[in-house]
Amino acid sequence: MPTRIMIAAALPVLLTVSLAGVAKAQSIDSTYTRIDETCTERQLPDEPGVEIRCAGHDGWSFRIAAGEHGAAIAYARAGGTMSDFIAPPMRGLFGGFNDVVEWRLRDGAAFATIHRYIHYNPPEMLEVSGGLEEPNTLIVTTLDPHGPETACAVAHVDASALRDANLIAREAADRLAPGWDCSQEPVLFDDSNPDVGTWLARSH
Repeated sequence: MPTRIMIAAALPVLLTVSLAGVAKAQSIDSTYTRIDETCTERQLPDEPGVEIRCAGHDGWSFRIAAGEHGAAIAYARAGGTMSDFIAPPMRGLFGGFNDVVEWRLRDGAAFATIHRYIHYNPPEMLEVSGGLEEPNTLIVTTLDPHGPETACAVAHVDASALRDANLIAREAADRLAPGWDCSQEPVLFDDSNPDVGTWLARSH
């Protein structure tokens, strides 16, 4: 009887240690890089006009091709193939990326990025109530240096419509980016589809 009590008492401890080990093995966090003077910029002979090259994280780099009406981004891992350029959904005549890229990391290794794209329209075309606020989209991108596609868009999160857009984008990165099939269209999360868990349940 005492032996059974000792075993039973030990089980919660063992379970706690086991769960802690799993949590540690699956540690996910973020780091950030900035598009600034450490990047290089060169003029192109025609559209898109400018190419910006920046160092990223964990051996990754990215390029931004920017022109008069917008911009697109591509990723590469050191020694690997650069992805196709990834463009946001068009929601304005003009647009450009924010100067901060968020990298989602699992045990220090980058597996996804989140990058805000701001869509610009002439003031007379803006229909956002309460002032001249440009719509913006969080682009969630999967990173896979060994896959058939180095990087592609996983989700577009309408940050103009969703109050918790940053949290939704991180959940989309963590739950959708690993193993994402780049032949699929990116998932749009907006006021009609605001929850990653619901989308996953509905799509499986």
